[in-house]
Amino acid sequence: MRPGLLLSTALLAIVAVSCGSLQPVAVHTGDQCFRCRRTITEPKLAGEIIDGTFVSKFRTTGCMATYLADHPAESGTVFVTDYASGRMMRPDAAFFVPILLNRDTGERDYRAYQSRTDADAAAFEAHSVPVAWRAVLVAAKALPSA
Repeated sequence: MRPGLLLSTALLAIVAVSCGSLQPVAVHTGDQCFRCRRTITEPKLAGEIIDGTFVSKFRTTGCMATYLADHPAESGTVFVTDYASGRMMRPDAAFFVPILLNRDTGERDYRAYQSRTDADAAAFEAHSVPVAWRAVLVAAKALPSA
């Protein structure tokens, strides 16, 4: 095989592998929320938007939804964390359970679940009903801009 052809084939293989599916970046305790600048204390509630090589991490899915409502032209790939497993997933595949995040302040947010069974169990415990990502976005749009 000629060296030029071998190099071209190798380069094509590398490009094909690098253009594969987009992988989420881990969110860790101590990371800072892109929108509200608060410290992420519970990564199982976190979300992120990946736009090219730029990763925006969010403290909660509700905080990320508010950012998306305020920035409708955002074109990045969105991920939320499955509360049961801690793995990232696309929000369209999740069920969101409204929860009381902080009893002292009354702050409310969402937990994302990949499994409908897990979401139903969490919703029963939280005295709420699972909702779809669309509903989370609609609720965020209804909030006054910060």
